[in-house]
Amino acid sequence: MASSKVKKAKATWTTAFHKIFVDICLEQTLQGNKPGTCFTKVGWKNMVESFHRKSGVRYESRQLKNHWGVTKEQRKVWLKLIGTGSMRWDSNTQRFGASEEDWANYIQDNPEAAQFRLKGLPFTNELDIIFDGTVANEETEPSARRRKLSDGSTSSLFHIEGPVDASPELRTDRGTDHLNDAVESRGIVTSRSSRGKLNYTIGECIECLDGMEGIEQGSDLYFFALDIFLKKEYREVFLQLKKSSVKAAWLQRMQSAGPPLPLH
Repeated sequence: MASSKVKKAKATWTTAFHKIFVDICLEQTLQGNKPGTCFTKVGWKNMVESFHRKSGVRYESRQLKNHWGVTKEQRKVWLKLIGTGSMRWDSNTQRFGASEEDWANYIQDNPEAAQFRLKGLPFTNELDIIFDGTVANEETEPSARRRKLSDGSTSSLFHIEGPVDASPELRTDRGTDHLNDAVESRGIVTSRSSRGKLNYTIGECIECLDGMEGIEQGSDLYFFALDIFLKKEYREVFLQLKKSSVKAAWLQRMQSAGPPLPLH
């Protein structure tokens, strides 16, 4: 009983894990294990083993398939957003020219697009190869492109709330390494740039936490983080960690160790 529980890890999609997932999807696509819109059984089997080998965590095929579905929907949201004239997406500068009013109007009808106000879709080059135009084939008609997610879900891998413009460091034509670094450092950059100097307040920590990928608002890990933010020493450690993936790993380690230490 105990050994079977250890093998079934709860899927937590940090930026680092998402990059591994995209990389193995690309590998299987190039190997011919995605003949259409879905991977073959062999492809999924290879992906489960490859993800375990590269991440050290064993996720089941079902968990990878769920993440594939969310990734696919996120790309649809992104393609619709950059294809909307009022948002004035400039492919050369990789920035939106939309005003606050433009964003407010668009998000009112497309709330799932709010996550892209600060940053673009990670790993667009790899996703273009993986999907190989399948999304465009499925969503060629404007009326079809305006459809909401069939299940009404607004859950997001890349949920960030913030100002309108995407920052220059998040331009999607700089390669995945630069984009990944920019995404992972977003939390600490936001806290520093908005105040100039860290004060290690609970508000700074929550602002940073809300900008992290893989930690859903309202999840057990999210509320655990809020609890330990009551202790200043934990706030200092959290904000000093540079990468979101390291922050998330630290929070998970603290959570697995048990309840946070009492305040002094």
